Amino acid sequence: MRLLINFVTTSKVDSGFNSLSVSVQGEDLIFDHGRTYFINDRRLDKSMDILQDFIYSGYRALVISRFFPDLLKEKWPDKDVTYMWLSERVTEESVSPSQLNRMIGTVCRFLEEEGEAVVFIDGIEYLSVFNDFQRIQMFVEEMNDSVMEHRGIMLIPLDPRPFDPRSLARLRRFAEIVE
Repeated sequence: MRLLINFVTTSKVDSGFNSLSVSVQGEDLIFDHGRTYFINDRRLDKSMDILQDFIYSGYRALVISRFFPDLLKEKWPDKDVTYMWLSERVTEESVSPSQLNRMIGTVCRFLEEEGEAVVFIDGIEYLSVFNDFQRIQMFVEEMNDSVMEHRGIMLIPLDPRPFDPRSLARLRRFAEIVE
């Protein structure tokens, strides 16, 4: 499946935020700057395609993922992408799943830089193994605040199966859902 991104050049008068239109299998999805999106995606296919189109459209990208960075670098050579490997292994590009504050700091600093930015966080389910749900909820809320403040876009692929319905509903308060 190949996704096409078309910029919507009309700004929203009330907020001053621009939107981005993405066509997924004939359905147009609108991504507003300053918003967080949960992508209902068990295998990451749709999420990675959406991210790739943001990258090839000139967005700076911060990718926090369970995938080893070298594997992702092969997908997007010579693109403006920063990687953090979500792992307990200690490397220059890794962050422990228990270090939520470090991830928040990295996201905030990244969004403060100039240019249009997208943050992609793959591994919320993995974080739930190392952190209680309240910490994860606060983590998502803090990052969402930074995304709104700096008019970035945050994409979070989410497999809903590991979460109970109540926890999932609490997480979704901070984001739009992409089915």
